Amino acid sequence: MSTSHADTGAADTDTRATDSEFIQRRRTEATALESELWDVLDEIPDPHIPVSLVEMAMIYDVTERDGQVTVEMSYPCMGCPAYGFIENDIKSGLRVVDGVAAVDIDVVWDPVWTKDMLTSDVREKMRNSGISL
Repeated sequence: MSTSHADTGAADTDTRATDSEFIQRRRTEATALESELWDVLDEIPDPHIPVSLVEMAMIYDVTERDGQVTVEMSYPCMGCPAYGFIENDIKSGLRVVDGVAAVDIDVVWDPVWTKDMLTSDVREKMRNSGISL
């Protein structure tokens, strides 16, 4: 499942209201275990904003091979003091899933995270929580 970040194909028909088009393309290519891992990540809240890491479009890809899971992700800003907390939450959440032996996190800055990655549903959740975009 190696998907290029430059992938500009149309959104897939199997969509979730909380996923950006960018994430939808990756999730539809996931194996059953990878799909379960995406679901676990979608339950992990952003420590600053009342939405999940997946809803924030911070998780770019999840791959698994022989029990080794790699989470490719980015952050909305550089130097956030919550990096360690977020990465610990990811590793703790995924390690308990059957079939997962180890979790690596690959922080990437390409593509750069932008608020354009947020769906309208997520934007509405944020506005309802008093967060302006």
